[in-house]
Amino acid sequence: MKTSLSFLSSLFFLFITVAVSAQPWVSRHNLTSAQYQTEFTSWTGKGYRLSQVSGYSDGGQDRYAAIFEKTSGPAWAAKHGLTGAQYQTEFNNFTKQGYRPIQVSGFPSGNQAKYACIFIKDANPPAWASKHGMTATQYQAEFNNWTGKGYRLIDISGYTVGGTDFYAAIWEKSDGPAWVAKHNMSSADYQTEFNEKSGQGYRLVKVSGYSSGNAARFAAIWEKTGGPAMQARHALSGAQGYQDEFDRLYYQGYRPVWVNGYTVNNKDNYAGIWTSEDAFKSSDMSAVDALVKKYMDDNDVPGLSFAISRNGKLVLAKTYGMADKEAGERVAPRHRFRVASVSKPITSVATMRLIQENKLKLGDKVLGAGALLGTTYGTKAYTNNMKNITVEHLLTHTAGGWGNSSNDPMFQDKAWTMKKLIDNTFDNISLTSAPGVKYDYSNFGYCLLGRVIEKKTAKTYEDYVKSDILGKCGISRMEIGGNTLAQRKSSEVKYYGPGDPYNSFNVTRMDAHGGWIATPIDLVRFLVRVDRFNTVADILSTASIDEMIETTAASDNGYAKGWSVNNTPNYWHNGALSGTIAEMVRTNDGFCWSILINTRPENDKFAGKLDKLMWDIRGAITKWPAHDLF
Repeated sequence: MKTSLSFLSSLFFLFITVAVSAQPWVSRHNLTSAQYQTEFTSWTGKGYRLSQVSGYSDGGQDRYAAIFEKTSGPAWAAKHGLTGAQYQTEFNNFTKQGYRPIQVSGFPSGNQAKYACIFIKDANPPAWASKHGMTATQYQAEFNNWTGKGYRLIDISGYTVGGTDFYAAIWEKSDGPAWVAKHNMSSADYQTEFNEKSGQGYRLVKVSGYSSGNAARFAAIWEKTGGPAMQARHALSGAQGYQDEFDRLYYQGYRPVWVNGYTVNNKDNYAGIWTSEDAFKSSDMSAVDALVKKYMDDNDVPGLSFAISRNGKLVLAKTYGMADKEAGERVAPRHRFRVASVSKPITSVATMRLIQENKLKLGDKVLGAGALLGTTYGTKAYTNNMKNITVEHLLTHTAGGWGNSSNDPMFQDKAWTMKKLIDNTFDNISLTSAPGVKYDYSNFGYCLLGRVIEKKTAKTYEDYVKSDILGKCGISRMEIGGNTLAQRKSSEVKYYGPGDPYNSFNVTRMDAHGGWIATPIDLVRFLVRVDRFNTVADILSTASIDEMIETTAASDNGYAKGWSVNNTPNYWHNGALSGTIAEMVRTNDGFCWSILINTRPENDKFAGKLDKLMWDIRGAITKWPAHDLF
């Protein structure tokens, strides 16, 4: 039996942004009553049970958070949005049918209390007692009464209406581990109790936030028992604050087992409990945190984010520091960074995909009559060297110039359009050697590859890569970045000097060689689809990948076609731009990782130390979990 009352609303809500198709659980928060009813109907229809529900208020509007689990159990029923009188009626009806409450969440709704609840109908229920609408004095009296009779407190909900705190609670007369319950704790008191109880071997099993005198208060239950690795959080302000912390913990392998929304000063706050059956060793994570802290301290790094996959599975992503120092916004897994020249492998894969589809050849000429770009750009006749440039020369930085050794022309007047920049380069900047003879790292060469991709696909470079490369990797949030602070994209970090990250370059014009913004998680999604392993299907054939990572005789530094390669073979690329350095790496023994920061330290301008940090992080982890956080 599964029923629920609903009260319609059309207000915006957030939800947990993880793939749930393979999950035995689903978590939702900041739902209006109508949205909660929709989620309830959807997930119970798929065989999930409501394991926990929390009602609360945000700006005077009812909100709900809930966890659903795909598990078996006794008959159950759930209700929400009930006034005190309605809850009592439902309570009477269900208990007459042999049900008993296992969770009751009280919350303020305007000038009255409302309730959300879960009932179960088990075959041999223990003796139990349930009370709601109790003042603090009444609750303490009931607590003393029932515990004095050998009952255990199994659920507690604090809530405030009209400036007075109230409580709903459930007791059971059953065996179990030693337990402790506290209420009316300030945030500091709760933290102290949490630390003390944890040190004594107790685990937090329930926490309820509420307010008293416009300040947060907490009621909680601890049990002295073992269990999986656990994390707890409280005083998470606002739906996004909870979402960010949820994501931080999710990408370390934790799932929520309790989420409590509560209202302070008419705003939503959250407390929660997470567990992991396959957690990293705490000593390993402490070592990782210490390595990252040292790098950030040594290099004055505001914010850092990394992700690691092993054998095709995302096993870890962690974030540190500030996405926006001035706004006090911490880095979270959702935050995107400029990746600078890490864009080049993306352009290389796009090019190799067109070659694999027989729409391009490595030997195709790029410039001149009948060539890929024809005579679209420039006003002067092309030199023979220009007309001999091939797609392969652009991929391998062997076009004969236009590179770092001769002041890469990509960084001419940032106000110019793409066409004017290419026109001016062709008309006024000569190649220095014949194509195929000399390696000269060229951002401009990859700019031309972007135009080749546009010519062959009849799409913009960005649109083609999004639809035919990133989309096939399951990536939807990568895009070409903006130039100014005002053009910062949603969930994009703020960039910090040395140098001026917002007035030095035309990042949008750098599309194919340095314009993408991404999260490390999405860069790893990309890597595992071009890693040549059989754990996840690649978007290129093995032959295409082998060709892509084959170095040329002209390159004496191990550069292939959009990737640096060694003889292991590992392949990778770094990126550097005022305000950011970036790296992504594929190793020969099944790892892929990416790391991004929002500054460019003077003593790590090309990510050499950042590269070492990731190898050190890998070395610090002695036990790798089996979970897949993709």
